[in-house]
Amino acid sequence: MNGDGWLLTKDERQEWLDALLRDGKRLIAPVDDEGLTLFRAVSTAAEASLEDYGNARWSPKEHQFPNTEALFSYSFQGDDVLLEDTPPDDQEQVLFGVRPCDAAGLTRLDDIFLGDQTDPFYARRKEATTTISMACDKSRPECFCTAVGGSPGGTEGSDIQLVPLPGEEVSLLRTMTPKGDELVAGHSDSWKPAGPEDLAKSEDLRVAVEQQIEHAPLAPEWSAALEGTFDHPLWEAVGERCLGCGICAYVCPSCSCFDVTDQGNAYCGTRCRSWDSCTFAQFTLHASGHNPRPDQPARYRQRVMHKFAYFPLEHDDRSMCVGCGRCVALCPVGIDIHQSVRTAVSAGASGEGSS
Repeated sequence: MNGDGWLLTKDERQEWLDALLRDGKRLIAPVDDEGLTLFRAVSTAAEASLEDYGNARWSPKEHQFPNTEALFSYSFQGDDVLLEDTPPDDQEQVLFGVRPCDAAGLTRLDDIFLGDQTDPFYARRKEATTTISMACDKSRPECFCTAVGGSPGGTEGSDIQLVPLPGEEVSLLRTMTPKGDELVAGHSDSWKPAGPEDLAKSEDLRVAVEQQIEHAPLAPEWSAALEGTFDHPLWEAVGERCLGCGICAYVCPSCSCFDVTDQGNAYCGTRCRSWDSCTFAQFTLHASGHNPRPDQPARYRQRVMHKFAYFPLEHDDRSMCVGCGRCVALCPVGIDIHQSVRTAVSAGASGEGSS
């Protein structure tokens, strides 16, 4: 949107972010929270923890799709029921320092909540949010964004992107959307314009980090092949290790499953929406006691199929998984969803173990 962009020093970046705070915006940034990097609201830009920042423990998804939110409250007044909408939080917010995989994950949530039936709660936050991503300057062992069509320098879901230029004390800043243009308007007059050579350096960094990622690509055409393994006995072996703990869903940038519950008493209460997981035993449990996914292999199969078969087949071959690798790094029994897809497709192609 702004051509070659600008070169910002750390001091200039912090001055800009502090100015956004003074303008009344909420700034969400990665911070050190007792040894964990988490996305939290900060009162000054200096609170952001960007030194040796690989990725946050979980994604900034919770600031656009909260892990728990009140939908409305109710109270009983005689024979009448009074409903009250939850007061909207319309404060503009800036998600700063978001890795490209997490920014791409937010676009997957857009596909879910801004689709045929728009979710008003999500839509309101989306309208009030501007996303500033930070390109990766190194990869981690669990990273596989390139295997699912992403990149450590990808701009999908970003209104603005910062790229730390190797060996220099500046970052390249480029705007990607009108929202991004609006966020830098009135602040960029004193910034040093970037040139083609700076863009070339950022491209060299992207290529270098991509080459560090060793996970093989998961081809888009595998979606149909994976769906075809639904009844394959391999899922028993692949999924029997799953504990159903749900950590994979809770740290995932693109998981969108939720439950709705009423919390209250005989006089009043609140209807809430909270994150859920398809690997939980109660997720598909019917009131009758019947469960169409009766065991953990069936539930783990659903997670893999949703990410790599059902969603891509309905969204132009775009994987729902963005390859952040958190589920791989944090699974207590070491399940690797990337390897699960490859195992399933390979077994389906060879007919191994099929009846």
